[in-house]
Amino acid sequence: MIYTQSGTPRSKDLAALLDELRALIQEKSISRKLPGEPDYVLASGKHSRYYCDTKKVTLSPAGALLTGEILFTLLDGKVDAVGGLQLGATFIATAVALVSGQHGRPIYGFTVREQQKKHGTKENIATSFSPNGRDLLEPGRPVAIVDDVVTEGGSILQAVRAVQERGCNIVSVVSMVDRNQGGGDHLRDLGLPYFALFNAVEPGILTTNDRLLDRPEIHRIPSA
Repeated sequence: MIYTQSGTPRSKDLAALLDELRALIQEKSISRKLPGEPDYVLASGKHSRYYCDTKKVTLSPAGALLTGEILFTLLDGKVDAVGGLQLGATFIATAVALVSGQHGRPIYGFTVREQQKKHGTKENIATSFSPNGRDLLEPGRPVAIVDDVVTEGGSILQAVRAVQERGCNIVSVVSMVDRNQGGGDHLRDLGLPYFALFNAVEPGILTTNDRLLDRPEIHRIPSA
């Protein structure tokens, strides 16, 4: 549910939600280097004049709500679970799980650890409880893999492989921001159903993935 400042619920379609989230990420998540300053070094090892930290948005009330509503809209009826590699994907999955519960059509969250837990259950994936009492990531379970930013696709592939080892059916692979540096093409070349919400180009300008708006199954946020 999206609310006005007075607390009155209002209806917003996917295009409006995407535009709000894009503007918020553009304003709050993009940092740029000034002339003469050294480049940012990305997780991929590449250098860039800008850095995108979507956690500044997904950890905020407005950003979490928009993220959850948008991904719920795109994943509703397709998957039972959503998650990805810690840390960024954890906040995305939590937002989707919360919003899906508010709509009465739950999608459960999980997070893939970068390294296997060394104590307790020694798990490599932390999951929500399962609605049927079995393992949330049981073989055949339809799931979505999410990530915050894709450069070369290494982080999202680590999560994909961990979930594939469980025998799950990966229905969607989604990033919030694709830096257009080959990662998205690599994921699609591997046969993964990958798409991004937003594309970024130097010096960190975001555009919405217009292909999302052509989907006939767009879910409209209810007004009450």
